[in-house]
Amino acid sequence: MRLSLKLALLLILVGVSLVVYLDWTHDRRSGPLLSDLRTLPIESQGQAGTGGNLLGIETRLQPADYQSRERLQLKFRTYLRQAAEAGMLSERTIVVLPEHVGTGLFALGEKPEVQQARTLRDAMQWMALSNPGSYLRALTGNQGDDRRTGAVLRLKARQMAEDYQAIFGGLAREFGITLVAGSIVLPEPYLENDRLRIGDGPLRQVSLTFDGRGKPLGTLQYKHALSRYERRYSVAPIPEPRRPIATPAGPMAVMLGCDAYLHRPPAEARLLALPGALADPHSACQGALDNGFDDRPQMAVHTLAVPWNLLGSPRRPAPPGHGVPVQVKNLWLDSGR
Repeated sequence: MRLSLKLALLLILVGVSLVVYLDWTHDRRSGPLLSDLRTLPIESQGQAGTGGNLLGIETRLQPADYQSRERLQLKFRTYLRQAAEAGMLSERTIVVLPEHVGTGLFALGEKPEVQQARTLRDAMQWMALSNPGSYLRALTGNQGDDRRTGAVLRLKARQMAEDYQAIFGGLAREFGITLVAGSIVLPEPYLENDRLRIGDGPLRQVSLTFDGRGKPLGTLQYKHALSRYERRYSVAPIPEPRRPIATPAGPMAVMLGCDAYLHRPPAEARLLALPGALADPHSACQGALDNGFDDRPQMAVHTLAVPWNLLGSPRRPAPPGHGVPVQVKNLWLDSGR
């Protein structure tokens, strides 16, 4: 009798625990973190004219920015409104965002514990607990060195692709600009009927540019020279000749991170967009070219900080990035180009 009572109590305890856990996994309310929505100082070069301009946004990306679509969109809308009020946005404006701005979308709508995690490994563990079935299925099919991160990026990939296009395509349409949406890591992505889709192959880091109607412009731009930690969960594609993207301001080449310092841009490109630019490319990119980018107008956007240390060790917190000024950079283009 006593044994039966203990067994019954144990079953009740297990049942209650399971109900509480299942309720916790379905709770997706935003956490208490606040985004930094302060306006940024603007550094402008050249003279305003009819040739258009290149506008780069260098800001620190924080976990709080990835609590919802609205929060991330609001962050960049704040900066774009600031530029618009300064007379710096037109149909010939090209806006360049930081590298990996889309990769953090795996945390959109996730639990507060994910946003509050100090390291990438902690964030991945909370993601696994929050999505146990999907995580285990993705984990079994992932072959990278960092299987946890790879599994999470796969299980959230479809939603990430939709959010990436909705957020940044929406901003391009709202302000009537060309927008180079940094980069995102997705499994073998491709474009189909103006929609960003995911495939079944390796994780790739890509950038997508949107036109003033919010539609994809040109082809996906791949990153080839991956960093040490990026190679733990993603794979570079087979190199192919780069093709410029036709924009209202002129043909543009998009080059991510070390690609900008290891490969020459296509000769037809008159403009260069460089998400993930580096302060010291010769130490970060082995074999970096010495001649830079000749005299073509360029917008180099440095990645000041990314949440959960996506560019570094998964066991270490993201560096704060203090001391490096956040800013909006503007370069007016010669109308004669």
